[in-house]
Amino acid sequence: MAVVATTLVAAALLFHFHGGSWFIVKTPSMGTAAPVGSLVLTTPTTVADLHVGDVVAFHPPTDTAETYTHRIIKISKAGLLTTRGDINGATDPWQLNDQNLVGKATTILPGLGWLIRGLPIVLLGIVIVFLTTSRVTNATRRSAYRISGMSLAVSVAAFVLKPFTGVVVEQVTTTGGHPGATVVSTGLLPIRVQAVHGTHADLLTGQVGHVTVPASAHQAFYSLSTGLHLGFWGWVILIGVCSLPLLWTMIIGLPAQEETAA
Repeated sequence: MAVVATTLVAAALLFHFHGGSWFIVKTPSMGTAAPVGSLVLTTPTTVADLHVGDVVAFHPPTDTAETYTHRIIKISKAGLLTTRGDINGATDPWQLNDQNLVGKATTILPGLGWLIRGLPIVLLGIVIVFLTTSRVTNATRRSAYRISGMSLAVSVAAFVLKPFTGVVVEQVTTTGGHPGATVVSTGLLPIRVQAVHGTHADLLTGQVGHVTVPASAHQAFYSLSTGLHLGFWGWVILIGVCSLPLLWTMIIGLPAQEETAA
């Protein structure tokens, strides 16, 4: 884990030294092109070098502290850019020039942003685990405590960030008297979004779906439920990953317990 963190930091510094920037996507506006949790790498650019369809990072004129990553849908003769998120119904209410641009998105790495956000939590947990177990003299117990502690650190990171499943309701509509909702998946794993007494949508990360509720189920409110929607091999892989600490102790084993002298 420390090697991974060191490598990522070194690569990030080198990229930044050459003028690059990076951002972690936190909203679903780009759909499957840049799902929530994606790491977006950008390089400096100007309006003259851009084309319709390019994805750019920019500071909107209305709030220069914010950074958006949207797609160019129009370039005016005056050299002003019009942008919109891929799944957004409305075009962004501003036009951009060179001063607003951060860079052109050259690489989009889905899921890597979750790893970067989770690393500090996991590393802090590992440090705490190793410090608190350093005084355990029994090698077998010390190793067992550390494996359990590192597993707990990963679990805490997953609980805090919730990277695996998530859904955002983008829009609520009524068609032919049937209430419905447009939803988008914001987690890493496939999910099923189910409207109670209504239809369901099976979504991968960044995908958009629509669910409806039958007219006979009219209430003061409507409920949506979500759950993992994996195939057989998906469940096998997930169970295998969750079993890694157990498999480690079974296959690699723990250090032998020291024998006390008579």
